[in-house]
Amino acid sequence: MTNLHIINNTNLRDHVEKLRELADAIEDGRYGDVGCVAVVVLGDECSVFGFGADSAAPSVALLLHAGFFKLSQAVANHGTEK
Repeated sequence: MTNLHIINNTNLRDHVEKLRELADAIEDGRYGDVGCVAVVVLGDECSVFGFGADSAAPSVALLLHAGFFKLSQAVANHGTEK
């Protein structure tokens, strides 16, 4: 089963506030023992950041790919999950 986190009742356009909320959730232990965090920022350029004890480039790339896979699966399974 895919764990896709949906953020309800919020202004997703406030990216700075969402990052603060995510940082608070990580500090509160809501995601368990977090070894790696990957963030992609699209501003004047596309920038990719990796944070955490396991944030070497291959780990960040794998984490971003896993995130893409989860999003793709959510779309592919739409209407079929019970």
